[in-house]
Amino acid sequence: MIVIIGAGPVGTNLIEQALSGTNNELVVVESDPALANACAEQHDVRVLSMDVGDDAFVDESQLARAEALIATTDDDSTNLMAILLAREVGVKTLTATVSRRSHMAMFRRLGVRVLGDPERLVAQHLLDITLLPGISDVTTLRGGQQIIELRLEDGSPLLGLDARTIQQRELLDAGLQLLARVRDGETQPLTEGDALAAGDSVILFATERLRGRRRREFLERKLGG
Repeated sequence: MIVIIGAGPVGTNLIEQALSGTNNELVVVESDPALANACAEQHDVRVLSMDVGDDAFVDESQLARAEALIATTDDDSTNLMAILLAREVGVKTLTATVSRRSHMAMFRRLGVRVLGDPERLVAQHLLDITLLPGISDVTTLRGGQQIIELRLEDGSPLLGLDARTIQQRELLDAGLQLLARVRDGETQPLTEGDALAAGDSVILFATERLRGRRRREFLERKLGG
């Protein structure tokens, strides 16, 4: 069982992902009655309209049964209280969003997996996909490295080539590595002799964020076609 604190934008998306990707029982705790009612109407989950500070929270959520607690509210104090209560009853996996960067170290000392400043991460993602036109998606890691998904269209210099040939011809910028190919929804390593075709997507790993000169060089190669 997973207990999710908060049915706001982050919590709602998390619920949708959890329902589609796992068989876990979900319990959602939301202090705003309107959000709690909306969540109960939209999703087949148990929703508790209450605050984590309520005396009945631990018992009614059956928190001691939970394998994990994920705190998603935009109030760090609410998330922290939920984490502390979960620790008391032995919940093993604790995850939380943290709005203020100065609070992140405190959460980490408690053994919490932290997603810091989610609004900033969304803004960064929007900027990255705007500045890299033609890519399908990009994820920037904490150290600045990026994972890039690029769809190959007619005219791409990568078409008809396998991983070894791409490396030999130095078609990728320094600091870019070809990790995998996506074809018909399946992601697989690109092996020797396995040629890329139009409509495939490739997963690239950039050892540092593509910006400035590196971004211009990446775009000039027109790898997507």
